[in-house]
Amino acid sequence: MKHFFLCIAFFTLIFVKTGSAQQKLFKITYQFADPETGTDTSSSEFIKILAGSGEALMHAYIRNDQMRVETLLFGKSVQISNIKEKTSYLIDENSKTYTPTDLASGKLIETSEGSDYAYSSDFEISLIPNEKKIIAGLSCKKATFNLAGSKDKQTEITVWYAEHLPKLYWGTYDYLEKVPGAALYIGAEGLGIQATKVEEIPYDATLFEIPAGYEEGEAEETAADSALNDHLSWYQDPNTEFFGVKDSLDNKLTPAKYASIYAYVGNYAIVTDAAQMFGLIDLQGREVITCQYESLSLDTEGAPVVFMKDQKYGLLDYTGKLLLAAQYDFISIPSLSHALYTEGDYTGVLDLKGNILIPAKYETIAEYRDNMALIIENQIYQLVDKSGKKLLPTGNEFLSFAGEKLLLVFKDNTYGYIDYSGKVVIPSKFQNAQPFENGLALVSEDLENFYYINAKGKFIKKYEE
Repeated sequence: MKHFFLCIAFFTLIFVKTGSAQQKLFKITYQFADPETGTDTSSSEFIKILAGSGEALMHAYIRNDQMRVETLLFGKSVQISNIKEKTSYLIDENSKTYTPTDLASGKLIETSEGSDYAYSSDFEISLIPNEKKIIAGLSCKKATFNLAGSKDKQTEITVWYAEHLPKLYWGTYDYLEKVPGAALYIGAEGLGIQATKVEEIPYDATLFEIPAGYEEGEAEETAADSALNDHLSWYQDPNTEFFGVKDSLDNKLTPAKYASIYAYVGNYAIVTDAAQMFGLIDLQGREVITCQYESLSLDTEGAPVVFMKDQKYGLLDYTGKLLLAAQYDFISIPSLSHALYTEGDYTGVLDLKGNILIPAKYETIAEYRDNMALIIENQIYQLVDKSGKKLLPTGNEFLSFAGEKLLLVFKDNTYGYIDYSGKVVIPSKFQNAQPFENGLALVSEDLENFYYINAKGKFIKKYEE
C-alpha cells in the first residue's frame, strides 16, 4: 500500500510551488518527526535519517490574517497568503516570479494503491480534549481527521495543535482550517512533521509582500476539487464555464450560472455571479441572499454574514435581513460571542446584532471576555471595561484570559496568574503556563516537568503523556 501520509505531508508540501492593527507574529520551525515505534515502511529509514539531521523542513510565519509557508526540502518554495483579502501567491525566488494560487487548494489525495482518491476537504475533524502533549515547549491538544464516516486507521491523520496560536493552513492542508489553533504535529501511520521551535518575532511586513521587481508567472494546471461539503459538489457548463451545484447522485440543484462557488460553512455557501457580485445559497441550492454585494464572508459557522457595500462592512442574517448597516472599515467574527470592528486605525467590539460593546479606540483588541477586553497599546497589554476604564494598576508585556476569572501574565520572563483587579493570585514562576480548563491549568517551571494546578496555585497532579 502506498503510504497515505507521504501524499499529504511530504511530497505535497515539497511541491507547493508547483501546485493595520498590530498582531502577534509567530515563527514556527518544522522538521520530520522521528517515526513512531513499530513503524516499518519503505520510507521510514529515509525519514529517520532526515529527522536525525536536525535540518529544518519548513518555516511558517503566522498572524491572525496572514500566513507565509517556506518549504526547504529539495529547494526552497514560498507561499504567502492574506486571509482578510483572500489572496495567496507562490513566490519563485529563482525565476523572480509570483503566481496567484488558491489559499488552500483541497487537491486530490491518494488513500490507497490504485485508484482510491478523496478530497482533503472530505476529511472530518474529531477533537480529543482530554489528551495533551508538549511540543516545542507548548501544551498541545489532539485532533484526528478521517474520511466522513470512516474509522480506518490507515487513512487517519493525527494533529497536535496549540490553541493559542493562529490557524495555519495551505495547499492540500486546507483541512487544518478546522483546527482551533496552529498544528504543531501532523502525521499518519507513524510518520509526520513536527514543530521544533515556536517563537514570537517582531512584525515584518515584507514577509507577506511580493518582492519588488518580481513578475507574474503562469499558473500550472492542477487537479480541480469540486467538493463543496460532504454531500454536494460543483459542476461546470463546458460552454459558458459557469458553475452550479449538484448532489452525490448527480442531481443538479442549481443551474450553472455562478462565476464561483465557495465551500459550504455549515448550511450555507457564498457564490458570485457573472458581474462578480456576492450572494448566498443554502443546502438545497436556493439563493437566500441574491448576488448584490461587493463581498460576503462567513467567518464562523452560525454567526451572521459579513457583507461589504461601498467599501464599508456590515452584518446580515441568513435571509439577507439587515442586522447592521455597512458603516465600518472592517468586521471579523472570531467566535459566536462577539465581532471585532475597525474604524480607521482603531478596533472595537460588537455583539452579533451590531451593538457596540467596546468602542473602537484601541490599536489592537487581543481578546474579549466577561464584558472586558484585553487591549494592546505600544506593545503593552491592559484590561479595560466597556467604558474604557483601565482595570489594572500597570500595563504588562503579555496578558491572556485564563478562565476562573484570572489572567495569565508574563513578567520577569516567567508566567503567573492575576485577577481582574491586578492582584497576584499565583506568583510568576513558570516557564510555561496554560489557561484553566475544568478547573486545572498545565504548568512547568523548567520546560521538562509539567504538572496541573488549581486556581489557587495548589499542585494537583503530574502531567503524564
